[in-house]
Amino acid sequence: MSGLLQALVEGFLNPLLTPAHVLTLLALALYVGQQKGRGAALLVFALALAVGFLAIVLAIETTPARMVLLADAAALGVMVAVVWAPKPLVWLLAATAGAALALDSPPQAVTIAAAYTTIAGTAIGACAMLVVVATVASYANADWQRLGTRIIGSWIAASAILVLAVQLR
Repeated sequence: MSGLLQALVEGFLNPLLTPAHVLTLLALALYVGQQKGRGAALLVFALALAVGFLAIVLAIETTPARMVLLADAAALGVMVAVVWAPKPLVWLLAATAGAALALDSPPQAVTIAAAYTTIAGTAIGACAMLVVVATVASYANADWQRLGTRIIGSWIAASAILVLAVQLR
C-alpha cells in the first residue's frame, strides 16, 4: 500500500515541480481568477486532462507537449497582462493546457496500478493548483492587486517565450 501512496504523492507533485506545468497552470489560473464566470474553463481543462491521460493509457507516441505547454503559457500570460480574450480562445487554451499537461506527464511506474495511481495524483495536483490559485486570484480586487496580477502574467509570458526561444534555437 505504501507503494501506491508514494505513486499518488509523486503524481500530485509532478505538476507543482515541473516548470512548464507551473507556468501554464499559473497563467490559466490567474486568467480564470480575473473573470466572473470561471466554471467553463476549469471544466474544459479537467476534461482535456482526462482525454490526455486516456491517450497515455492507450500508449500514444511521444509528443512535443512541453513546447505546446510553453506556447500555451505565453499566450495565457499575455491574456492575463492585457485582461482580455474571447471566451472560445480561453476554452481552447484551457483544453490545450489540459491535454498537453497530461501528455507531458507519463508515469514512470513499474506496475500498472502504480501508473494509474500516479496519473490520478497528477490530475488531482493539477486541478487543485488551478482551483486554489484561481480562487486566490479572484480576491485580487484592489487596483494594486489587479496590477500585480497583470505584471505576473507578463512575467509568465516573457519566461515562457525565453524558454521556447532557447529550446527552438
